[in-house]
Amino acid sequence: MKSKHLPMTQLGWDHLRVLLEVARAGTLLAAARRLGVDQSTASRRLAQVEYSAGGTLFKRNRQGLSLTSLGKEVFSRVEKMEAALLEIQSLATQGQAISGCVTIASMEGVGSMLIARSVKALAGVHPHIEVRLITTSNYVDLAKREADIFVSFFEPPAASLSTRKVADVHFHLYASDEYLQGRSIETPQELADDVFIGYIDDPMYLPSARWLANIVPEAKVNFRATSMFSQMFAAEEGLGIVMLPPYARAETWGLKRIIPDTFSVVPMYISVQQDLQFLPHIRAVHDSLLSYLGETASP
Repeated sequence: MKSKHLPMTQLGWDHLRVLLEVARAGTLLAAARRLGVDQSTASRRLAQVEYSAGGTLFKRNRQGLSLTSLGKEVFSRVEKMEAALLEIQSLATQGQAISGCVTIASMEGVGSMLIARSVKALAGVHPHIEVRLITTSNYVDLAKREADIFVSFFEPPAASLSTRKVADVHFHLYASDEYLQGRSIETPQELADDVFIGYIDDPMYLPSARWLANIVPEAKVNFRATSMFSQMFAAEEGLGIVMLPPYARAETWGLKRIIPDTFSVVPMYISVQQDLQFLPHIRAVHDSLLSYLGETASP
C-alpha cells in the first residue's frame, strides 16, 4: 500500500522526529533505536519527509547519512519546533517540582573531580532531576544532542550555542617525594633537565602542551595519557612532574606543589544549546553548575 504524500505543514511530529534523530545519530538504525521503532518504519517516515520537502535531505555514504544543504535548512527549523514543544511542556509543569534528565559532557578530570561533586548541591534543591555525566577527551556536539551541557577548556565554535566563561583555572606543577628526592625547586629554569607527564594532545580541544610550555618551553614529556587520573597516579609513582589544578586535590595522593607562584591560567567554559537553555530542568542544572564551578574551579 502506497503511503499518502502530505505537504510539510501536515506531517505528523513522528515523521519530523525521524529527521531530527537521523541527523543527530548519523544512521537510520541508531535513530530508530532512539525513537523506539523498527528501522523500516524510520526509513518510511524519512522518505515521506523528503518527498514532502521536495528535495533530498540526506546524503547517503558508507559512513551513514549526513544533511544536504536543504536538509540543514529543514533541520534547523524542525529543531526550533522541537524546542517550542518542549517549552510548551514546561508551561504545563509550572508550579510543580522541576524534573527531567540532563546530560552533561566534559573531560574526565573536570567531570569526576568537579561536576560529580556538584550534583549533591543540585539534588538538595531539585531532587527529581536526573543527571547523566559523559566523560570524554573528544569534542561533544550539542547540536546533535550528544549532550545538553558541555564543560570544556575551550570555547566551542558553534553559533547555535550559548557559551559562558566559568572561571580561570590555575594549573600548577606537582611531583612526588620519590621523584624530588629532597630537591628544593625555586625557579622554572631549574627544570630544564626534568621529565614531565602530560596529555595526548588534540591541539584544538586540549592545548595542554601550551600550558606546560608557558612554564618550561622545551619540556621533555616521557608519559602521556588522556586521563588526568592516570597522569596523577603516574606522578605519584615518581614518573615525573605533572600539571594539575587545585581541585584535583593532588596533596591527598602524596604529591607536592612545586614553585607555588608559577602556574598556567586556563579558561573554563560552559555551553548549552540556545534553543533549550530556558527549559526548566536544563536551566536549573546549568545555573547550579555555573555557580559551583565558579566558586570551586578558581583558585
